[in-house]
Amino acid sequence: MATPLINGVAYSWSSISFVLFGIPVSGITSIEYNRKQAKTNNYGAGAEPVSRGYGRKEYDGSIEIYLDEWKKVIAAAPNRNPLQIGWFPISVVYGNSIADATKDTLNACEFLEDPFTAKEGDTKLTVKIPLIIAQITR
Repeated sequence: MATPLINGVAYSWSSISFVLFGIPVSGITSIEYNRKQAKTNNYGAGAEPVSRGYGRKEYDGSIEIYLDEWKKVIAAAPNRNPLQIGWFPISVVYGNSIADATKDTLNACEFLEDPFTAKEGDTKLTVKIPLIIAQITR
């Protein structure tokens, strides 16, 4: 049975807000994050699995942000290098006054790259920055 929408409204991009370095950031144009855990079947006598083993958990993600916002991060970074910024959380809040708000927190994040790409015809400049994440809490 399908779960009905809360008040008939689903979460959407317009209902997401981001907090980075304790400051709400509106220049993020996309976010991706993922958690996964290694799981393998264990075998004994015969051809069928007899148990399952659980391994490490891994987290990764990225943000896409307007270049002018990224330049502000660079300007505030130690030695103007965002790769030297220590661990920080990113809060992603879903919801508004109509849809119940929930929050995901990406814990102990660090930037992995300081990229730049632009091409003819671009009407906006964004950069996609990969993240290393220690844990995601929901």
